[in-house]
Amino acid sequence: MAMGAAKGGAATLQVEMVCLDELVPPDDRYRRLDELVDWSFVREAAAPYYSDDGRPSLDPIVLVKLALCGALEGIGSARELLRVAAMRLDLRRFLGYGFCDCLPVHQTISHAHTRRFVDAGLFERLFARSVCLCKEHDLIDGTHLSIDGFHSEANAALQSLRASLALAPARAGDDDCAEDGDGPPESPEPTGRPQLALAEPRSGPTPRRRSSNETSASQTDPDSKLRGRPGQRPHLVHRGQVAVDPKTRCVVSCLGEQASGHEGDAAPALHERARFTAPSWPRSAPTRASPPSASGRSSRPAASRSSSRPSERCCRRAERRRQRPSARRSAPASAAGPRRGCGRTSAGWPTPRA
Repeated sequence: MAMGAAKGGAATLQVEMVCLDELVPPDDRYRRLDELVDWSFVREAAAPYYSDDGRPSLDPIVLVKLALCGALEGIGSARELLRVAAMRLDLRRFLGYGFCDCLPVHQTISHAHTRRFVDAGLFERLFARSVCLCKEHDLIDGTHLSIDGFHSEANAALQSLRASLALAPARAGDDDCAEDGDGPPESPEPTGRPQLALAEPRSGPTPRRRSSNETSASQTDPDSKLRGRPGQRPHLVHRGQVAVDPKTRCVVSCLGEQASGHEGDAAPALHERARFTAPSWPRSAPTRASPPSASGRSSRPAASRSSSRPSERCCRRAERRRQRPSARRSAPASAAGPRRGCGRTSAGWPTPRA
């Protein structure tokens, strides 16, 4: 077999008549997604955010498709997403851009996310519409709900933490002292910023300052909170909660919140959002415990087993641990019976215990 001709760059400089749709394979996932979803509802939902006159802006369908492409490709940067979309033919076809069309710049996408659609109402309606489409195609069962939380890294460094000048909430003991009359006379509530005073002179090395969510806040992202596992350095994060229907792993509700408190506190809100997006969902989770099955486990549904908060279960478990040693200490000595096997034989060896 003879060696083939060398391929240079001259063939790439020729002008040819090609069709972008023919270059994308028929089984491409973005092509299949375009065939299943009617994107016209995006323009109807985004119509209140645009005026009737003025310079034409970017198509809102392109904004939604770019966000979807970033989620499917695992790209979190708008600049990187636009760079990849400009090189890939399947993404250009999915967005509706030809070979000679220039994709939007990242400033346009950032402006739409942070200014035009800042209330997130559009994304809430688009999410509810997507869940309804999954319900129409029988992708949601509606009998079980799996809830999990995660922490997302905030775009803020630990160096941005500063001491918070917000007034600390009053403690419960302060009110009791005021009612009994033993404490100092009540002072008028401050209306402005708290009064600051100079600290006393200190000698020696400066103690290391320890930050917490109660005493400090980030100047870059005030909504972020400090969270960290034992033995690891804390980070500034946000918390997200996701409820998934396990039939086809469809996300039926989600919630973004500050990383404070317990994760289980968001369970009622997630259940209410899931019931709103999927009307066939049960209105309330059963709370009555059914008798145990033959295997010894309770046969009540998972929603009922997870109805009690983990913090309450931990409190009850800790209370039982505190009561066990006290019960052993308070038991009379006669109840234990005479101790056997504590003597020694004639040779000096200890006698075996009974």
